[in-house]
Amino acid sequence: MLIEALVFAFAFSSVSSLAPMQTAQDSFVFNNKAEPETLDPHVVTGTPDSYIVIQLFEGLMTRKADWTSITYGQAESYHVSKDGQTYTFKLKPNLKWSDGSKLTAEDFVYSFHRGVEPKTLGQYAYWFTDNIAGMKEYAANPTPENQKKTGVRALDDRSLEIKLLKPVPYFVQMLSEPFAYPVKKSVVEKFGDRWTRPERIVGNGPYNLIEWKVTDKIVMEKNPNYVDAASVQIKKIVALPIVERQTAVDLFRQGRLDWTGYNGVPNALVPSMRSDKNFRLHPGFITYFYRMNSTRAPLNDPRVRMALALAINRGDIVEKVTRAGEIPASNFVPLGVGTYKSLATTISSDHKVNLEKAKKLLADAGFPGGKGMRKLSLQYNSDENHKRVALAITEMWNRDLGVQVEAYNQEWKVYLKAQESLDYDISRSGWAGDYPDAASFLELFTSTSANNMTGWKNSEYDALFSESNKTLDPKKRDELMAKAEAILMTEMPIAPIFYMTNFSFVRPELQGFVPNLVDRPYVKYMSKK
Repeated sequence: MLIEALVFAFAFSSVSSLAPMQTAQDSFVFNNKAEPETLDPHVVTGTPDSYIVIQLFEGLMTRKADWTSITYGQAESYHVSKDGQTYTFKLKPNLKWSDGSKLTAEDFVYSFHRGVEPKTLGQYAYWFTDNIAGMKEYAANPTPENQKKTGVRALDDRSLEIKLLKPVPYFVQMLSEPFAYPVKKSVVEKFGDRWTRPERIVGNGPYNLIEWKVTDKIVMEKNPNYVDAASVQIKKIVALPIVERQTAVDLFRQGRLDWTGYNGVPNALVPSMRSDKNFRLHPGFITYFYRMNSTRAPLNDPRVRMALALAINRGDIVEKVTRAGEIPASNFVPLGVGTYKSLATTISSDHKVNLEKAKKLLADAGFPGGKGMRKLSLQYNSDENHKRVALAITEMWNRDLGVQVEAYNQEWKVYLKAQESLDYDISRSGWAGDYPDAASFLELFTSTSANNMTGWKNSEYDALFSESNKTLDPKKRDELMAKAEAILMTEMPIAPIFYMTNFSFVRPELQGFVPNLVDRPYVKYMSKK
């Protein structure tokens, strides 16, 4: 306790005595927390990747600084047919790529098809294959003939038509995300997997990639050919891959960092930082959970998965380990998503009840007191908070269930590859909604989702989610999604742990930085006073 108190005291005094700003008046320097795995918008899935990509590219639609509000990006208008299945977009005039060349509707046609092609391996491909006419067939056999049969076509240089298989209430929301960004065909085809290098990449967003020194920094500068360049005030962005959160706090104190990054402060310091005028703490649209590899014994038994999930004392985790205002999660979808409400779950607020169920389920599965079960492993990406949570939970499993689990950390790219290839037993995960709708969470665990990464499939779950997508009645749609989530929480290929908060330090000189549910830094809206 004494050591912890000293840490709090040091942190409070060091941040309160904030040094003058050392970063340039027209620059934004922030902690990106890790090295991006990729900057290809059709492949990107991780937070460190997306924070860079949203500066370099822009879709038909984009988001305002608060993230929940949608607005026009490269499009100036759109029209939806009466049946809700045909969207016609009108592009803004005189759109250009960052190299000054003309950007047209055909660039979106190329990009939408590229995203679903097997050689791209886009994890969000199901967004288009499940919703856009002909895309599933094209993805299975990407021939010129099949491309002509899809629902995406350019009517002229500034008009794009998209025909859906069914009404999708959140389709326009999807079009603001990286998977729907355009990429320049000639650059991609010339340089292949290396097209995103600084000397090659061509984008259409507010910034250009100037430098990428691995493990050092990523530098971006204002794109003079961006359609709304006149309103962009920050001329330079520097992203630093700082893993140690205290290092980010120290740099902030020294005036060398404008933003400590998404949750870029040690959790142990959060309680003492709430009164600091430069500290931001607000709810997040993010669930912290563990994936369980349902293709590996004994985790292929839902009773074992449920037992492990129930044995996690979520109250202890948020009160004694994370301590940043997180809320224990009894379902996967975060609280307060529009009118959506999850159904009652098997995870009780009474941990004693949960533990009794967990022990019985484990015994029913043939492992009374953990006897006969092999040693399991839990991977997490390098971060002190992930480590603390992992060690606390593995101790609970060992102490309360007799299940031995070894926790180990992985560098970001290695961790992602292991998760994607199902090369794990249990994997630390977090999901921030791509758009403010319960579907942004529940679509993950459909059979066609490349973001599933558990090996779990359930036809009833798929059917319920698919039916919800076709339903325009909000109440009925919510009911269908809630039933699907109930199946997920019965089969338990995941163990939800808590709903996250977002917390960080922001320089007082920074204007236009709006705390949002997923803490995305839309730099084009920022300035410094």
